[in-house]
Amino acid sequence: MHPADQLTQMNADELREFAARLITQIADNEREISLKQLKIDQLTHEMAILKRWKFAARSEQLHGEQRHLFDETLEADLEAIGLELAALKRAEDKAQPKDQPKRAPLPANLPRIEVRHEPESTVCACGCALKRIGEDVSEKLDYTPGVFSVERHIRGKWACAKCQTLTQAPVPAHVIDKGIPTTGLLAQVLVAKYLDHQPLYRQEGIFGRAGLAIARSTLAQWVGVCGVRLQPLADALRQAMLARDVLHADETPVAMLSPGKGKTHRAYLWTYGTTEYDTLKAVVYDFADSRAGEHARRFLEGWSGKLVCDDYAGYKALFERGVTEVGCLAHARRKFHELWANHKSVVAEEALSFYGALYDIERIAKELDADERQRLRTLRSRPIADTLHEWLTLQRQKATDGTALAKAIDYSLGRWQALTRFIGDGTLPPDNNHIENRIRPVALGRSNWLFAGSLRGGQRAAAAMSLIQSAKLNGHDPYAYLKDVLERLPTHPANRIEELLPHRWTAPVAAA
Repeated sequence: MHPADQLTQMNADELREFAARLITQIADNEREISLKQLKIDQLTHEMAILKRWKFAARSEQLHGEQRHLFDETLEADLEAIGLELAALKRAEDKAQPKDQPKRAPLPANLPRIEVRHEPESTVCACGCALKRIGEDVSEKLDYTPGVFSVERHIRGKWACAKCQTLTQAPVPAHVIDKGIPTTGLLAQVLVAKYLDHQPLYRQEGIFGRAGLAIARSTLAQWVGVCGVRLQPLADALRQAMLARDVLHADETPVAMLSPGKGKTHRAYLWTYGTTEYDTLKAVVYDFADSRAGEHARRFLEGWSGKLVCDDYAGYKALFERGVTEVGCLAHARRKFHELWANHKSVVAEEALSFYGALYDIERIAKELDADERQRLRTLRSRPIADTLHEWLTLQRQKATDGTALAKAIDYSLGRWQALTRFIGDGTLPPDNNHIENRIRPVALGRSNWLFAGSLRGGQRAAAAMSLIQSAKLNGHDPYAYLKDVLERLPTHPANRIEELLPHRWTAPVAAA
C-alpha cells in the first residue's frame, strides 16, 4: 500500500502517534548531524594544530632519531585524523591555492661581484651570428669567513749592569691563564654558541677551514671557564632584577643528556625579565631539570611583586604567598585566533575584534608614562573589557561543553581578574609577549646544542645567555660587551661587580 493511502486510513490517535514518532526521528537525525559536525570541527582543529607542529619541527631541524620519531608519530596522527574526517564528511573541501611568498631582495649596500655566463659560441647552428637581446639576472648570497690574527705579546727584559737585577713587565691578567685565546676569541665562541646557534662542533669545523686545529673539547673547556667567570655577573643581574616590582616569567623545554645513559630527558630553561616599561632592561635565565613549580619559588624567594605569566600551575603557589598574578591577554586572544584561523569561526572572529580594540589602545598607551597610561586605559579600555566580559558570558551559554570554543571562552572568563589587571595599573603590560620574545632565541637554538649532561653545565650556559640577551636589550653589541667584560673581570674589584652589568656598562672609548 502506498504511504499516502496508509495515512488516509489512520484515525486521529494513530496520526498523532505517527507524527510524534516522526518528530522524534527528525530530532534524533538533527542531533546526530550536530554531533557529527562537532566531531568534524574538533578533528579539523586538531589537524590544523598538528600541521603547524609539523612545519615548526622542520623549521627547527630536529636531529637524527629525534626527528624521525617525531615525523613518524606526526604523520600517523595526521593520517588517522584524515580517515576519521573522510568517514564523517561526504565530500572533501577543495584545497585553497596558497600564495607564493616573494623572496626579499638582497641588501643594496652589499658589494656585488659579477660572474658572467655566456655561450661558448655566438654563431648559430645555421651559420648566422647571434645578437644579444637581453639578460636574466639572479642573485646569490656569498660569505667570506672572518680573518684570524695573532697577538704577539713581547715582554722586554731589562737588566741592571751594576747589580744584575732583571726587570720585566708583569704578565697581563687573563680569564684563562696560559691559554691561547684572547678575550675577543672567547667572546666570539660564546656569542656564536648562544646567540647565533652554532654548536661547538660546527665552530670546530669553521676554525678548521681557516687552518686552525682547535678541538671541540678545547672549545668546551673555554666555554666552561667563561661560564664560571661570568656567574657572579649573572647573580648580580638577578639581584638587580628582583628589586623591581613587576616581572615577567615563562619557561621552555630543552634536552639535557642523562649521564651514563646516552639518552636525553626534558629539562627546562626558566626565563624572568623586567617589563618593556621598566628603565632596567634585563632578562635572567635559570636552568632546571624539571618544570616543577619549586624552581620558580626558589628563584623568586623573598620577592612579592606582580608577576606576568601564563596559566601554568607551577606559578600558583607564588600567588598564595603574596605574589600578584597578572594574566597574559595574548594567550586568551590566541585561543580565539586558532579557532578563526582553522575553521573561520564567526564567534571567534567577533571575539578577536574585542581583543583587537584593546590592543589598538595599547599601541597608544605604550608611548605614555605610567600615570597617563592608566588614565587612558580607565577611560577607553575598561568599557571595552566590560562589554567583552558580558559578551563572553552570553556566548558561553550558547557554546557546547567540551568544544574548542567553550574552552577558549572558559580560559578568558576563568582568569578575567588577572587578564584585566593591567587596566588599573599603568606599570603593568597587557601580556607576556615581551618575555616570550626573550625566550624565542632559546627555542630557535635548542636543536643546535644540548646542555652537556649536567645541571651545572646548564646553569653556566644560562648565565652566559642572561648577559648576552640583556646586553642586546640595552642596545649593546653582545660581542663587544663580552669581550670588554672578560678582559676586565680578572682585575675588577668583586665589590664593584655591578659596574659591569649590561644596563650600567658603557663601551670603552677607542684610542685615537
